[in-house]
Amino acid sequence: MFKPIETKLAGVTFDDCQSNILKWGCADIGTFAMDREADNPYDPNAIRVSLFGIHNVGYLPTDVAQMIAPLMDNGRHFLAEFVRVTRYPPHERIGMIVRIVETTNLPMT
Repeated sequence: MFKPIETKLAGVTFDDCQSNILKWGCADIGTFAMDREADNPYDPNAIRVSLFGIHNVGYLPTDVAQMIAPLMDNGRHFLAEFVRVTRYPPHERIGMIVRIVETTNLPMT
């Protein structure tokens, strides 16, 4: 069985990730979908983390995506559980830490 991995998300300053983390990054939401982006021009192992496949909150870091992408490509399913929001003063940007867990349920997309 897969051992859960706790990691901070990458790419949190792109698109609407900052506002989505502020709005949806909380324990009440619980879990986020993980969507494989094999055609991503920047990273062939890219895995996007979002709420319902709509509200993007970031991507798995490259090293974590390299481990998880082949598993997803082979049909295994994963969710990102909310751990906490991080803040980086003096900048106003925020991030999010998630715990990657395997699930036997269908992905939330």
